[in-house]
Amino acid sequence: MSHLVQCANQILVKTELDNPGCSHKYRAAKFIVDQAVACGDIIPGETTVIEKTGGNFGFGLLMACQAHGVGVDLAIGLSFSQRKRNLLEFLGAHLIGKEMLAAGMTPKEVVQYHLDEQHALGKQYFYTDQFQNRMGVEAHRQQTGAELVSQLEQRKDAGHEVVLVGGAGTGASFTGVSLALRDAGFQFNTVLVEPEGCDMRSGLFSEHRIEGISVGVSAPFLDWGLVHEVQTVQLQEVLAAQRWFYLQTGIFVGNSSAANIAVARNIRAAKRFDGVPIVTLAYDSGLWYDDFMAVTV
Repeated sequence: MSHLVQCANQILVKTELDNPGCSHKYRAAKFIVDQAVACGDIIPGETTVIEKTGGNFGFGLLMACQAHGVGVDLAIGLSFSQRKRNLLEFLGAHLIGKEMLAAGMTPKEVVQYHLDEQHALGKQYFYTDQFQNRMGVEAHRQQTGAELVSQLEQRKDAGHEVVLVGGAGTGASFTGVSLALRDAGFQFNTVLVEPEGCDMRSGLFSEHRIEGISVGVSAPFLDWGLVHEVQTVQLQEVLAAQRWFYLQTGIFVGNSSAANIAVARNIRAAKRFDGVPIVTLAYDSGLWYDDFMAVTV
């Protein structure tokens, strides 16, 4: 169970970087892999898992698959953290299609090529397909969200009203946690965080450095019926929140996590939900990213 950290009055952060693989993506990866092994879609010693990822899901897959003796092939876009790519290789993942990616192919196209040619390549693949596999939502509903509910109910100031702040890549964690709060009878408001210049609802995306959210496609598992409002953040706000959270807690979170914390701080400052817990997720560590070195806050 990841910790629920109170970093300021009203603001609570669930530190999902506590998970194996150091991010919330481990939950969906393990859930999907364990189910596939149980039903025979993954055969240890024969099957290789394949996925396209920005990195965090890859770390989760490595941890989930090693328990079953299953190899992992990953296609990672060249715009994502070089540090993550290097470490994934060091830890045992096989990064596929490097030359293809350098020539302009997308990670999706690299994966499709390998699926089409798997027999010629001597592979038997299972595609976890995080952007199409709804088990990711259930992982966060049954695990992340259920844990959060339990942690909130154990607090001395426990009530059944909360503000949930989060971003969306696939939308699995945002939707899964929201559903868990609803399952438990909480009254909740949700705030979706997007980088400045992005509007997923309209299909509008801009280049940004907040990896893991608004990733260029509309989040397939984001239930817009559970989104009450959207707030955008600038990189300067993200880096300021990243530094602030470290000084409050000693925990250095990643950019998308800091974006959530920045919006939580803005909500608290506006006093629109005075006295109501503002809860968000810290998805991963800031040690993956170098933006703090390039921008003076």
